[in-house]
Amino acid sequence: MAKIRTHCGSKRLRIVSQPQTLSPSIFQHLPFEIVEEIVSFLPIKEAKQLCILSSKFRSPTHISRKFLFGRDLTKRCSREFLVELVDHLFVTHRGPCIDSFQIYINPVGVENFLHKWLEICREKRIQELELVFYEPGYTLTADFLSQLYKLSSLKLVHCKLELPLNLLSMANLRILILRFVPLTDEGIHALISNCRQLETVDLLYCTGLLCVEIYAREHRFFKKLRVAGCKNLEVFVVDSPIIECVHYCGHVPTRIRFIQATQLNEVYLNFMPAGSRGYLQASVLEKLVSDIPNVKILSASALVPEALTAKFRRGVFGEACYSFLNLMELHLIMEGGLFCNPYDILSFMKHCPLVEKLFIDIDDYTFDCGPYWELHQKSKMENFDLYFVRLNFIKLRGFKFIAAELQLVKILLKKATHLDALVLISQKNCLANVWTPYGRRYDKLLNSWKASPEAKIVTFEHLDDRTRPSASRSREALLSMD
Repeated sequence: MAKIRTHCGSKRLRIVSQPQTLSPSIFQHLPFEIVEEIVSFLPIKEAKQLCILSSKFRSPTHISRKFLFGRDLTKRCSREFLVELVDHLFVTHRGPCIDSFQIYINPVGVENFLHKWLEICREKRIQELELVFYEPGYTLTADFLSQLYKLSSLKLVHCKLELPLNLLSMANLRILILRFVPLTDEGIHALISNCRQLETVDLLYCTGLLCVEIYAREHRFFKKLRVAGCKNLEVFVVDSPIIECVHYCGHVPTRIRFIQATQLNEVYLNFMPAGSRGYLQASVLEKLVSDIPNVKILSASALVPEALTAKFRRGVFGEACYSFLNLMELHLIMEGGLFCNPYDILSFMKHCPLVEKLFIDIDDYTFDCGPYWELHQKSKMENFDLYFVRLNFIKLRGFKFIAAELQLVKILLKKATHLDALVLISQKNCLANVWTPYGRRYDKLLNSWKASPEAKIVTFEHLDDRTRPSASRSREALLSMD
């Protein structure tokens, strides 16, 4: 970086940094050992590309520290070729360390090769291990895990896990991602208790889990927890004063609590009803929302506003007592809703007075506007007296221009006094073209409702949606490993 001295308004000298292009010849005078050390940190593919013209580094794979064989490689070549390639690279490796090993493969029939590669990784002090198996059939043994003293990241898919009695070898573990890994309640409790350096924990489709209780008050770095697809889970409790992000996707637990989660900023609660557990008890939800009053980003399924809607509580009809005074972004997922209607959504938003962004995934859901709605809630909605003074962006996906959806949009437009944009995304596989005269006839109506003169109202077909929410609120992202 070049530094240039210039005069500012107060006649004092100030230093301005200006980027300077480095000449490739800068590396020519470096000792061979230093250049070799630099190359060793590159993934094998990138090292090969960069060193192909150098006679000294024609074989950078012999010293590479990053053995990364991802999904793209698996798609491009056969398993036999992949096994032969990986085995050759391990056998010919002459570097003292292997920092990372990642492989996507079907383990059935190649267990001996996997065992051989992992033993080499152990000998060379592996730090990051990612085994993505397309079928179950391989087990990481307790003896192997008990010798991984440098391990900082462990990602497993379709891989059995035998935990050693003494987990001191995994004391440096920072990232733990398990998908389709059979686990017991005692096993996850032991991992959380002994791995005090943990920052991120993902438990996705882990069968056998009935009770996940994360007691992490002594942890100094624990920030993110994802639990999804654990169909037998009945208890989900998180006790951590420093955790910042919790994502949960699955059936409604019998008990779900966040204890002393004072720094919890983002919460994702996608409850999926199943049989007799379809209704979420109001008492369970009222305790849960009282645990997360400081949350800034909240994603929730329709079961949440349903459970918190006005009803008889202890013999008195009224709304639940809760508030999200710091909430800035709200994302509602209507899939799985049972009787949620537009008034339930507005009632929920009353408790989020400073919300700035609103996303609602309507998709195939049809709002329940039955007799109770017609007799009681419709008139309350028409006389809704609260203004959303901070709300500046609204996006509704799966919009079908039916009466209940238009009523919701009407109130939102009238009450959002500083709205910048309303984005309507048509329903998936919708045959109606939103730019036909039939679609354009709503333009005048929608613009007549808006309280903010500067607000832009735009409509997209589903395939043309360019304004999707961030990946953190995507159900696909939650359930995926990457």
